[in-house]
Amino acid sequence: MEKTPTEMAQEINNNIEALKTDLSKSVKKEDLAALETKLNELSEKDISETNKNSIEDLQEQLNVLKEKTITGEQAKKGSFVTFVENNLEKNKDIANDRSYSASTTIKAPALMTTANVTPNVAGGFNPLFGNYVDASIGSAPKADPFILPLVNVISQPGTESIWYVDRINEEGDAEFIGEGDLKPLIDAEWSTSKTDVKEVAVRWKFTKRLMYHAPSIVADFREHANELIENKMDDGIVSGDGTGDNLSGLETLGSAFIAPTQLANYYKDANIFDVICAAATAVRLNNFKGDLTCILNTVWMAQMMGVKNSEGDYIVPPFASQDGRQIGETRIVFTNRLADDKIIIGDLKKFNVVMSENVLYDEGYENDDFSKNLVTRKLEAFLGTYIKASDAGAIIVDDISTIQSAIATIEP
Repeated sequence: MEKTPTEMAQEINNNIEALKTDLSKSVKKEDLAALETKLNELSEKDISETNKNSIEDLQEQLNVLKEKTITGEQAKKGSFVTFVENNLEKNKDIANDRSYSASTTIKAPALMTTANVTPNVAGGFNPLFGNYVDASIGSAPKADPFILPLVNVISQPGTESIWYVDRINEEGDAEFIGEGDLKPLIDAEWSTSKTDVKEVAVRWKFTKRLMYHAPSIVADFREHANELIENKMDDGIVSGDGTGDNLSGLETLGSAFIAPTQLANYYKDANIFDVICAAATAVRLNNFKGDLTCILNTVWMAQMMGVKNSEGDYIVPPFASQDGRQIGETRIVFTNRLADDKIIIGDLKKFNVVMSENVLYDEGYENDDFSKNLVTRKLEAFLGTYIKASDAGAIIVDDISTIQSAIATIEP
């Protein structure tokens, strides 16, 4: 039986309401195709303008669901969408009023990055981040002390002055004589010399609060102060000029080079190896029999290993070790505490260092330290140096270029 127009309109309305219900429920992807087919069938029928608008709205909702491409999950309304729908339903009469105007602004949340975690100051520390704290304390490197193991060190606590004696002005000699002949007469004099003990010291202050709250800082500075004392002692023993409160060092007490007659202007194209050999020979000719040590600036290690012939081949003399630390019978010590144009060579055990007191540490108060909660600390050492006059030729100290000129062949 053919349906009346009223019945057909009612059926279309029922279908539209059913679709609304289906789309408002949780649907799966496989249901969307069937819903889309029903919508297409309805849109082809002769329906009222109101029903067309409803179908278009339903089509738009269906397109949104298709774009989400939900697979195996259910599409659920968010709380905001539900709020908007409920609000429109409650105010649908107002919404149909042409004089009514409303707008809704949806603001998306900003992307959160590490910039959202504000440090205590710009570029400062923040405990919310993973942090690595290096607890070691960096410092500018200092040259290592080197001279004390090479010279003769005497520990004599309580010494204030150093006295030593030389036999001088020796006269006469032994001779072969005949039976009953007068024996040759010999004589000598003895000279007593004195040198004073010198003091080297540092002091520093800090608060007790620093001592209690940052003990690593206090320990680090103690180490720094001790290094300063040791290095200053080393400098004094090597190059002290002996004036005022300064020690007399090797450079002051050592002897200048005098070329042995046989070696004067002997070496053709004289180089550093020739300089060392000639100076060591001069020491031996002065009758000193101890182990020989030569002190050079560190740069000479590279220069000695860089000697080449005209073809660019490296040359190491057969009497020298590959690392340059042994030239003939002479041990080589490289240090950056000696000027690069200086050489010290000889029996260094003839140079004496008397330690009146080793490095001493004291802590206490001075002036108003107690009332200010301060502490004063100090390090000090007492020592003196000397070479006996009769041993002066045992150690040669001179400019490398001076020795090189004295032994090099004079060009015609």
